[in-house]
Amino acid sequence: MVVTWSTVMVHGLFTSITFAAMALGKLNEYFIEDLELLTHIENSQISKLRPTVSGEPTVVACNININSFDSVSESSMDYELTIFLRQAWHDPRLRHNSTSTIVINGGDVLNMVWVPDLFFSNAKSAAIHSSPKENLLLRIEPSGNVLYSIRLSLVLSCYMFLGKFPMDTQECHMLLESYSYNTNELTLMWLRNTTAVEIHDDVKLPQYYLNKIEEYTNVTHYMTGDFTHLGVRFFLVRSLGFYVLQAYVPSSLLVALSWLSVWVEISAAPARVALGVTTVLALVTQATWLRGQLPKIAYATAIDVWMVTCQVLVFLVLLEYSVVYYLYSLEKGQYAERRKKREHKKSMRENSMKDEKSNRKTSTCVSNEDGNMNNVNADTRLVRYKAELRQRLKERPLLMRQETRVLTTAELMYESNEMTDYLCVAIMIDKISRILLPSIFCIVCIVYWSYFPIQKHGHSVIKQQINYTFF
Repeated sequence: MVVTWSTVMVHGLFTSITFAAMALGKLNEYFIEDLELLTHIENSQISKLRPTVSGEPTVVACNININSFDSVSESSMDYELTIFLRQAWHDPRLRHNSTSTIVINGGDVLNMVWVPDLFFSNAKSAAIHSSPKENLLLRIEPSGNVLYSIRLSLVLSCYMFLGKFPMDTQECHMLLESYSYNTNELTLMWLRNTTAVEIHDDVKLPQYYLNKIEEYTNVTHYMTGDFTHLGVRFFLVRSLGFYVLQAYVPSSLLVALSWLSVWVEISAAPARVALGVTTVLALVTQATWLRGQLPKIAYATAIDVWMVTCQVLVFLVLLEYSVVYYLYSLEKGQYAERRKKREHKKSMRENSMKDEKSNRKTSTCVSNEDGNMNNVNADTRLVRYKAELRQRLKERPLLMRQETRVLTTAELMYESNEMTDYLCVAIMIDKISRILLPSIFCIVCIVYWSYFPIQKHGHSVIKQQINYTFF
């Protein structure tokens, strides 16, 4: 037999305990039976072989007690929890004549006893708690029934479909199976006469409600054979409160803020444009922040649909003002044209009056000075030149120019004396938008919350127990 350093240490420990008990005169049957069993374990290498080497497979019943359910991460798609994993099986090699159960909590002694090689197949990391020492427990009953308990901290992967985020319900799994023994050698099942998966009543998650827990047993097919595994489904319903306060309410207020633009005077272009652009930038910033909380998925989530819809509604406000201001500019251009015509007519009348005065002076000059032909010819040429100049001005196209001074719609209507269709249409579009834009938003809300309803949840965890026979 190969003697290892741990065997020497355990043997020395047992010998010291025996001598100490004999010295105190308290060596009784309990110590004798326990020490005989531990000595038998020490001398035999039963940790290397399962209890039933041939024949029926070893049956291992499991129970899980959830001590804490920590953060669920969408970005890394995993969740953390702390559990007590309890395993029970029958080992006839560990029968003893003691009247009580032998309790062992030393890691060195556990290395000499056969324990199932179970692992969590979807675990990213697992660690045994060791404060102040490793949290391991082994109970051996006189009949040879063994209970093995261990406290673990786990980080388990959980694939999440985020299409309905944040009104989604996620289903996360915990998968437990044997690493070496197939179904012909070891069979896993849930512990009898107790709840398979227990959870403390004070376990709460910050962003989720633990709505339901389901346990199941299945068989996994590998190249090395078929392996039984135990599974637990956690149904997590997301709490919507955080996203209502951080996403839905602020974005709704920004959309409502953009509606103020249609109540502002059409001529106040800086105010209306600044209001629309500011709300668009604020929504884009908020959408970018929300998207940063999620992994880089290739599909749109429910909150993406909401944010894009809000951005489109705000963009419609800017588009509406672009149309209104274009019509307002046309009205100003026609006002400038009408004023140009009035100024031109006024100048023509003034020129005609001057021509009449000039003609009267010319006729007077001719009647008084009949012999002076040179003066008559000069006046005739001057009149002819002015007539040709007026004709060229009439044939010249009118200049369409934009009015340089800012005119409100009321001033423009007053100055124009007559209102064209452009200004009527612009004012009508603004009036219709004051009712149409909020109505569109209300319809969007009804359709959105009908398609993405808020998930209901229960305040107590629904536990479904699966009963099996054991031993």
